[in-house]
Amino acid sequence: MLISKDTLVGAAALGAGAVAAKVVQKMVVPKVLPTALPNSPTANLITLGIGIITPQLVKGPIGTGLGAGMIAASVAGLVDPYLQRAGVTGMGEVLMGEVSAEPVPLMGASDIFTAPSNDFTAGGAGEMDY
Repeated sequence: MLISKDTLVGAAALGAGAVAAKVVQKMVVPKVLPTALPNSPTANLITLGIGIITPQLVKGPIGTGLGAGMIAASVAGLVDPYLQRAGVTGMGEVLMGEVSAEPVPLMGASDIFTAPSNDFTAGGAGEMDY
């Protein structure tokens, strides 16, 4: 069998550990250390430490997966500022509220838009072209 029950449980535990790291960073760390912001290096180091000790507290593959997910999310949070400075992350991501520079056509729609001749928004007097 290609995908076994153990593989699925391990993957679910890994994902749950990554989510748990973010929950701990946003909900628990600010209550314990009010000066530590979520996703700060301090919050990431705290969740990294929790991820390291989790397999010792929760035995078996579930504990191992939870710990590994917390470690992965924490390390990703620690190196993310350096990757952003290097220009590695953030490329091609459009977040909610941001405007994409390129129009994305709907399925089956043409990506060529021609404004009617009486379209007053296409003037060249400094107005924004719609």
